[in-house]
Amino acid sequence: MFRHNPRGDARLADGRDHMGAARAKLALRALLLAILTMVLAAPTGEAVQRVAHPTMPAADSTATPDGGATEDRLSRPTVTQLGSFGGISYVRYDGVFEGATSTGRFRVPYRISAPADTSRTNGTVVVEPSHFVVGLGALDVYLRPDFLFRRGFVHAGIGWSTLGNRILDPSVPGTFIEGGVEDEGARTDDEIITEFAKALSQARPLVGKVSRRYATGFSDSSYPIMRLIHSGAANGVFDLAVPITTEGFDPQADLVAGRYTGKIIVVNSEFDDSTSLLDRGVAPKRYRFYVVAGSPHIPDPLDAPLDLPFPVRGLTPATFVPALRAHFLQGHDWVRKNSVPPTSTQLRTLDDGTIARDATGNAITEDRTGRRVPRLPFVELGEARFITGFVGSYDNVRTVQQLGFPTHRAYLRAFAAKLAAYEKARYILPEDAAVMLRRASLCPPLTFTETYRDHYTDFVAVRPCAAS
Repeated sequence: MFRHNPRGDARLADGRDHMGAARAKLALRALLLAILTMVLAAPTGEAVQRVAHPTMPAADSTATPDGGATEDRLSRPTVTQLGSFGGISYVRYDGVFEGATSTGRFRVPYRISAPADTSRTNGTVVVEPSHFVVGLGALDVYLRPDFLFRRGFVHAGIGWSTLGNRILDPSVPGTFIEGGVEDEGARTDDEIITEFAKALSQARPLVGKVSRRYATGFSDSSYPIMRLIHSGAANGVFDLAVPITTEGFDPQADLVAGRYTGKIIVVNSEFDDSTSLLDRGVAPKRYRFYVVAGSPHIPDPLDAPLDLPFPVRGLTPATFVPALRAHFLQGHDWVRKNSVPPTSTQLRTLDDGTIARDATGNAITEDRTGRRVPRLPFVELGEARFITGFVGSYDNVRTVQQLGFPTHRAYLRAFAAKLAAYEKARYILPEDAAVMLRRASLCPPLTFTETYRDHYTDFVAVRPCAAS
C-alpha cells in the first residue's frame, strides 16, 4: 500500500509527520487511490501505430563507469498516432530520458503528445509529473486531450520517482533513479522534472519551438511542483505553475522571497485543506487561488475514456473541473498577454473557523475581499446538499416544485441565469457552460441533479432521456 505523502522529501521532513485527522485523510486517499490502480492501468484500446522517430538521435543507454554526471538526453522515441483535434494531427512520443541531477543519475520514461506538424503548436509545453497511481491524470482525466490539443498545447509527461506509477510506465526496462531521496522504499528526485523541462527546449523535432513552459499536477503529482517552487529550482524553468487539489504549502512566501518569479494558479476542491493557500494579497501580480464549493477531492470524470467503471462515477455532479479549465486558460493569457485572472476565491468561514453554509447546507464562496461570488448553478439553486469528501456524495435532492418553480421551464430559466452569473464571473468556459445547460434540460421535469441521479447514462452522453 502506498502512502499519499505530500512532502515526499527528507529535506522537508515536517511534511511526513501529519497528526490525527490529517493522517486519517492520507490513509483514506492511499486506500482509495490503490483501488483506482486496476481501473486506470487498464489498456485504453486505442489503435496505435508505433515506429521509431526518424529525426531524433538515439541516446547512449550505457552509464558512465565512474557514476559521474552525464548530459541529459531524450532517447529516440516510438511514435503513436493520436488522431486529429480541431484539425491538428497529434502524435505521442514514448521514450527514455536519462542523465544526472545534482544528486545522482537517472533513467526514466517520458511521454510527449504534440502536433505531428510542429509548426501547429502554440509554443507552450505543459509538463506533468506522473501521479503515483493515476499517471498523467491532469491530461487524461481533468484537462483532457481535446481541450489542450485543439488549442495547440504540447503535453509532456515524465517519470520522477520509482514509487508506483510515478515512474510513468513501469513496463519500461532499465529505469532507475540513484539521486534524490529515499521515499517509502523507493527513490524520488524532483529535480528530474526541471531537467526534463529544460531538455524540451532542445527537442524541436518533437515539440517545435518552446516559448513557454507550464507545470501542472494534481494531489500526489502537485507536491513536487510545490517543492520545486520552494527550493528555487522551478525559477526560470516554468512560466506558470497550476497545482491542483494540493495542500500543506505556502507558495506565496516563496513568491515574496523571490524563490520563484513565475505565476501560480492553485485550484482546490472543498475537501482539500486550503489554509496555507488562501490569497493574502502579497503577490497579486503572480498568485491566484480558487476553491469550488461542494466539490470532492476526486470528482466524477463523466466521459473520461476509461474501460472499466470509475469508482466515483455517479457519486456527485459537483466538480471543480469546469473552473480548472477556465482558470488554466486564464493563466495562459496571464503569461502571454498579462491579462489578469479573476480575483482569488475562498470559502466563507464563521468566527470559530468552521465553513459557513447556506440554508441547504452548502458551503458559501466569496472572493478574497469577502464579497460573495457565484457557485455552480445547481449548488446556488439548492438542488441538494452537496457533500464533499475524498469522493463526494449528496442528499436531500429537491424537485422543481420543492425548489419553488411552477414548471420545468421556469426552473430552466433560473438555472440558465445562475449559470450565466457563473460564466460572467469567469469560473466556467462558454463551451462547458453550454454543455451544463443542455444537461439541465435533458429530462423534464427533472432537475440537473435528478437527471444525474436517475438517468446517469443519458446525463453523461448529453442526450434526452427516452421517457422524455
